[in-house]
Amino acid sequence: MNDFAPAAAPSRKTLVLSLLGLAAFLAVQALLLRHFIRTDTRPPSWDQSTHMEIALDYRRALASGHWGDAWYLAPKPGMPPFPPAYQMLLRGAYDSADPAHAALWLNWWYFALLAVSLFAIAWRFLPDSRALAATLAFCAAPGLQDLLTTQLVDLAVVAWTAAAYWALLASEGFSQWLPSLAFGVLFAAGMLHKWSFFSYLLPAYVVAARALANRSSRPKVLAAAALSLALFAPWYWAHLAQLPTRLMQASSDAAVPFWKGGAWAAYFQQSCGSLGPLLWLLGFLGVLAPQYARRRENGWILAYWVVASYVFWTIVPNRQIRFLLPGLAPLAVGLAATWPRALTWSVAAVQLAGAVNFFFGWVGPIRVPLPLTPLTFFENNPPVREDWKIPEILRRIEADRDPARPLTNVTLVANAPYFNAPTFHWEQEWLGLPHARMRGVNARLCELSEFVLLKDGDLGPASVIGGLPEAAKEIKNPDGWFQSAYAVDARWPLPDGSQAVLYRQRLVRPKPLKKDRMNYAFFEAGKAKIRNLKVALSGWDPSHSDWAAARASVDMVDVRGLTVRGVTAELDDFSFVPVYEGGVPADYDWSDVRLMRLDALKIGSLSVSADDLKTFLDRRVPGLQIDALTLDGTVKAEGRWRGKSVAVEAALDLDRAARVLRVRLLSVRYMGTPIPLSLFRPIKELTVSLAPNPETPFAIDIPSLTIKDGKLTIP
Repeated sequence: MNDFAPAAAPSRKTLVLSLLGLAAFLAVQALLLRHFIRTDTRPPSWDQSTHMEIALDYRRALASGHWGDAWYLAPKPGMPPFPPAYQMLLRGAYDSADPAHAALWLNWWYFALLAVSLFAIAWRFLPDSRALAATLAFCAAPGLQDLLTTQLVDLAVVAWTAAAYWALLASEGFSQWLPSLAFGVLFAAGMLHKWSFFSYLLPAYVVAARALANRSSRPKVLAAAALSLALFAPWYWAHLAQLPTRLMQASSDAAVPFWKGGAWAAYFQQSCGSLGPLLWLLGFLGVLAPQYARRRENGWILAYWVVASYVFWTIVPNRQIRFLLPGLAPLAVGLAATWPRALTWSVAAVQLAGAVNFFFGWVGPIRVPLPLTPLTFFENNPPVREDWKIPEILRRIEADRDPARPLTNVTLVANAPYFNAPTFHWEQEWLGLPHARMRGVNARLCELSEFVLLKDGDLGPASVIGGLPEAAKEIKNPDGWFQSAYAVDARWPLPDGSQAVLYRQRLVRPKPLKKDRMNYAFFEAGKAKIRNLKVALSGWDPSHSDWAAARASVDMVDVRGLTVRGVTAELDDFSFVPVYEGGVPADYDWSDVRLMRLDALKIGSLSVSADDLKTFLDRRVPGLQIDALTLDGTVKAEGRWRGKSVAVEAALDLDRAARVLRVRLLSVRYMGTPIPLSLFRPIKELTVSLAPNPETPFAIDIPSLTIKDGKLTIP
C-alpha cells in the first residue's frame, strides 16, 4: 500500500482501536505520574510556588466568604495579576497533606484534554492509525512530560489551544453552530488561564474575518465572539488598570531583542530537546509540505498555527520554550502526514520510550554537537528524594525571632531552583508561620533584617543571581560591617552539597557613638542625600544595642530624586552599625550606616513642594512628562504619557485609625477622554500602609496631612 495515497473512508474499527490505544497511553501516563508524586520530595520552584501561593490565597478568601478579595486578589510583588481559572482549580490540592505534589493530578486532566483534542485534529486530516501516532509523538515529548510534572499553567494552555483549534476546524469556517459556539467557550477558557492565550490563535482571526464577509456564517462568528467576551472580558476589565504595564515588565525579563545574538533562532534550538530530535526535525520539515488524506484546504491553518506562534514569541523578549509549546502541536500532524507510516510509528515509539525514561532517567540526556545546534536526545527529570530544609529553617526563624517585633524580615541570599524567595513565601503561608518575611538583596544588602539566610555555595543559575555574589562576598568579609552586626545562628546541609547558613543580628554590639549627638552639614546614605542633619539620642540599652529614642531634624533630604524639606521626626528603639571606608574604625569617620532596628517613626513635620513633586514624577515614571502640577486641596497633574495627553486628579486621605494613607483617584483623562474610574477598581484607593510591613518593618505615625498653597505638608 502507498503511504501517500488518498485514504479510504474512515474505519470505525480503526477509530475504536485508536481510542483504546489513546486510553492506554493516558493510563500509563497516570501510572508514571503516580510514581513521580510518590517518589519526589523536592519543593516547587520559582513560578510554581507562586501559583501554589495564589491558589492558597483563593482558598482562604473563598473559605472566609470574602468574594471581593478573591475577585480582586492582590498580585504578587513584581508580577501581573494572573487570570483565575488555573489557580481556582488548584485549590483542591490543599485537601492533601502534600499539596504541591497533589497539584500535579490536575495536570493529568489537562494532559488528557490535550491528547483527545490533538487526536481529534489529526483524525480530521488523517483518519487512520497515523492520528494516534501523531498524538503519541507530541504528548510523549520531553517538554510535555516536564510540564506534566510541574505546577505551572502552561500545560493547560497547550491543552486549551489544541481544543480551541479542534472546534475551529470542526466549525468549517464558522458555518456550523455548535462547533462555533464551542470555539467561543474554549477561547474564553484559555484566556481565563493565561493572558497570552490569544497569541496562539492568530489563524483563527483570519478564519473569523473571512466568515464575517459571508452572510450565513456572520451570525455564528458574532455569537461565538459575544459568548467568549461575556465569559472572559469581565475579569480583564476589572484588572485593566494593572495588567498592561505589569505584563510589559514581565515580558521584558531577561530581554534580548530578536535581531541580536541570534535570538531569532533561540526557539528553534530550544525546541530540539523539548520535542525530541526526531519529531523536531521531521515535524518542522513535514509541516511545510504535508500530504493530508482529506480536508487539505484547511491544512494552512496548521502551518500558520506553528509559524504565527513562532514569530510572535520570538519577538517577545523573554524566551522560554514553555511559552512556545502550545504552538508546536501541529508538528506531530505534519510528521504523520508527510513521512511513511513506518517512520511515523518509529518516531512515536522512540518518543514513548523517552517518556518512560523521563521519569526514570536510565539514559541521557545525550547531546550530539552539530554546527548549527546540538541534538539533544532523552531529556529527563526523574523524581528525586531531596530535603531542602525549608520548613525546618522557617520554624527555626519563628522560634528564634524577637517576639517584640510585629514581623521579622529575613534577607535571602540565594536564588536556586528549590531555594528561592517564592518557594519560601509559599511554604511559610502553607505552614501558617505568620511572622517571617523573606526579602531579596538590595543595594544596602539587608537593612532592617533581623536574619540573613545565605546559601553558601551555588547561589543559583547565573541568569537569575544578579547582585547575589557581591552580597555573599560582603557577608563573608571578616573585616566588613556585616560580621560586626550578625553572627551565625544555625547551619543546614543542602542536597546539592552546599550549606544554608542563618545569620542573626548580634544582640550585643559596641556602641557606635561615644556621644549621643550627631551633626552633619551633609550626609549621604545609599540613595538618600541629607543636608544639615541633627540627631539627639537617648536611652542606650547595651543588652539590645539600641537607643530607646532618637530625635532627628533635617533641612533637606533627597530620597530617590524626591526632595523633602523641613523634616523633624522621633525614632523609637533605633540602632545602626557604621560602614567604614577601608575598614578603619574611627568615631564619625564612617562612609555610610546600616539600620539594624527601628520600631516606630513619628513624623513631626515635613513639606514637599509642587515643583519638587513634579521633578520626582518626571524622573521616576518612564514615559511621563508633566506640564503642570497643582497642590491645592487635591493633587492635579497634566502632561503627556508616551506622547499622549493625560490629566489626573487625586486626593490623599490619612486614616490614622486604620493606619493607612489612601490615594483616591477622582478623575482620569487620556487624550481628552474621561476614563471610567471603575477601570481602576483594584487600585482606585491606593493605600500606603503605616503599620509595620516588609517594605517598612516599623510603625509610621503621621499627625495630619495638608495639601494647600502648592505644598504637601505635615502636620
